[in-house]
Amino acid sequence: MGHGAGAYGEPVLNATGSPSPTEPDALRRELTSLLDRRRQRTLALIAPLEDRELHEQFARFMSPLVWDVGHVGNFEELWLLRQLDGRDPTDPDLDRVYNPFENPRWTRGALPVLDRAAAVAYLAGVRAEVVDVLQRLELAPDHELLADGFVYRMIASHEAQHQETMLQALGLRDDLMPYPLPAPPNEPTRKVDDEDRVLVPGGPARIGTDDRTWAYDNEHPSHVVDVPAFALDRFPVTNRRYDAFIEDGGYARADLWSERGRRWLDQHGHRRPQGWVPGDGGWGVRRFGKLLALDPREPVQHVTFFEADAFARWSGGRLPTEVEWEKAAAWDAAAGRARRHPWGDEPPTPRRANVGLVRPGPAPVGGYPDGASAYGVEQLVGDVYEWTSSPFQGYPGFTPFPYPEYSEVFFGGDYRVLRGASWALAASLARCTYRNWDHPYRRQIFAGIRVAYDVASGGS
Repeated sequence: MGHGAGAYGEPVLNATGSPSPTEPDALRRELTSLLDRRRQRTLALIAPLEDRELHEQFARFMSPLVWDVGHVGNFEELWLLRQLDGRDPTDPDLDRVYNPFENPRWTRGALPVLDRAAAVAYLAGVRAEVVDVLQRLELAPDHELLADGFVYRMIASHEAQHQETMLQALGLRDDLMPYPLPAPPNEPTRKVDDEDRVLVPGGPARIGTDDRTWAYDNEHPSHVVDVPAFALDRFPVTNRRYDAFIEDGGYARADLWSERGRRWLDQHGHRRPQGWVPGDGGWGVRRFGKLLALDPREPVQHVTFFEADAFARWSGGRLPTEVEWEKAAAWDAAAGRARRHPWGDEPPTPRRANVGLVRPGPAPVGGYPDGASAYGVEQLVGDVYEWTSSPFQGYPGFTPFPYPEYSEVFFGGDYRVLRGASWALAASLARCTYRNWDHPYRRQIFAGIRVAYDVASGGS
């Protein structure tokens, strides 16, 4: 779930990551620009595709892309026209077609969705009215939805989440259907030990946030947790390490797998990550319709929680809890405060993290020393999400906002928390407190692994 399985709203930072302008006209310009940038990305994603591809359901558990496009417009209409301006629905039938709770993903291919032309026209029509309302609406600081443009940021984030979900679906297309994505940039890399570990001493850390201008309700409230000492991989698990797990018979060793993980293996027969292809010269990987040589330095991606859990056990460790992950990512013990990003409060840049679709996949480990946390852990946001051992639950004192269907209805279900951010996630959503969640058997998400290890003791 989360954005990987269709979460439906998240307020974000502005484009620069700095506090939003409070002067009304400047705030309106910022919000309009943010909405425009998100829309341009959506239209660019569908532009290379034929109409039949937009309606095709590449997997039972993914929506046809044309459904995502229409849903983005319907969600925007609901919040920015009806909630804010008291409008009547454009078409009540659209509410029924694009309601994600009434229409599970596997049913959406049979729904009477708008076709490309109608969906794009619907988006444009809604957006024109949204801009008109924004120009005359008072952005009252005492209105929970309007303070600092909260609800507009929520809509922009929602669209960004669906863009990532659409890329997940595109990654499941037929092998002979290449999809154009940016070529990887020429990035400086450094030689590193991809099995290096970092000690995180025991002691308190502040988890979550109380900021309501850019965080999900499930990131609230901020609270202090005493975290025992542990060690953590400095880098995400690489393809090289995961290949060693395969070569050592990791998929055949029942002792490495939970009971449910073994059932998953028996049912599906998987013996390698999604996209890996064996060849005479070693592993290849299918990525958006192209067969590429598998880079052993890249973080492994497209693995389930079950695979991550088995690998961690094979490595002599375990998956971190999400509290451990966030402490390693955010806590600055010397300053006695949590950072918004591992490196500080400044926004992501290409030197700090691989986010925002700068490259069409994970980047080799070791290329982002400027993005290290206070403990020296690297590539915590960007590249791949990282499975944790934690079930998805509300924090102590949780209050749903702005609607319970965003987070609360998923608490206590069959979901594990993933932390970090993927290479495909909009940079403005990548932060230490961000919580993604999904079923433990999902592997289409851009998810990888980082292993934690118990230590005998640790100082504070």
